Amino acid sequence: MLECGAFFGYSTVVLASVADHVHSVDWHHGDKDAGPYETLQDYMANLSRYGIADRVTAHVGRFEDVLPMLRAHSFDGCFLDGQHDRASVDRDLELVRRLMRRPSWIAVHDYGLFDVQPAVDAFIRDSGYRVEGVTDTLAVLRSVHPARTIARKLPRPIKRGIKLALRMS
Repeated sequence: MLECGAFFGYSTVVLASVADHVHSVDWHHGDKDAGPYETLQDYMANLSRYGIADRVTAHVGRFEDVLPMLRAHSFDGCFLDGQHDRASVDRDLELVRRLMRRPSWIAVHDYGLFDVQPAVDAFIRDSGYRVEGVTDTLAVLRSVHPARTIARKLPRPIKRGIKLALRMS
């Protein structure tokens, strides 16, 4: 599990309560929307307080610095809650996409607020992900299996031939 944006670690606690392991990325200095907070000490205290520190690897740094250093295709799921301007969300989604296995999911916080929704909508047009559901301001994107992505681009007669061949086997 990948977490991009931890703040005080409450989302980290929730994720680590159901995931085998969480790689959490945050620079722990707040942002322009939340304000300038030094959150690392409280974050570490929360990991300890809730007994999940052994299931979390904390990467302290900006997404654009840390995510490229992580191994491609190594995560099944991601919780993304970073900067809210269009350029940052576009960048973060592309950085995360490289790290995700197929199939996978990405939960994007603050969908419908700031510039998050237009960035997500643009991302799903070209990425092989679709919006699976939205609850309040949390959008869950699910990747489409690569074979389905390829099949959508095939001409209709080939699709019918593939379906027929599958039925006959």
